[in-house]
Amino acid sequence: MRHSHQDALDRWLAAERHDQAEEAEAALFELFEALPEISMAAPPAGFADRVLVRAGLRTAAARADLFAWRPLRIVLALCLVATGFGVLWLPPVLAALAGFWSFSGLVRGAVWATTEAAHGLASILRLWDLMVPIGRALAQPLSAPPVLAILVGALLVSSLAFRFLRDQLTGERNWTYVDPI
Repeated sequence: MRHSHQDALDRWLAAERHDQAEEAEAALFELFEALPEISMAAPPAGFADRVLVRAGLRTAAARADLFAWRPLRIVLALCLVATGFGVLWLPPVLAALAGFWSFSGLVRGAVWATTEAAHGLASILRLWDLMVPIGRALAQPLSAPPVLAILVGALLVSSLAFRFLRDQLTGERNWTYVDPI
């Protein structure tokens, strides 16, 4: 800040010290108006990397591009060549596999999938028929208010007991109670 704006800064700090909100706000706006216009231009490319290198948080070798490494480029090129040869072999392989399939085989597979789905659904329904009476037998006593009150009381007692046990165990966990070797 230039010396001409020092009095606005002093007025703002003095007004803040003396809890004079309006005067402090006016002096602060005057300081903001004195600031130069900030253009929203982006910094040049690599600016952040240069700052980190100069600050010592990153070495110049660490910012090297991984794909600039020659052996990796060779491996990637060989992978692309292998993929290209695989595309050339794809039509004959698909034609050979298409010879194994026929319309009757497709219908047979669809019928098999449908029957297996029906058997699976029947198994699930049999298990459901077994679990529903068990669920009713467990839910019936819980619907009585005295039984529910006893269960809630037991839950509270067990929760308090667990809390005290946890506090007791964590309070004794330190290395001073370990026997020397």
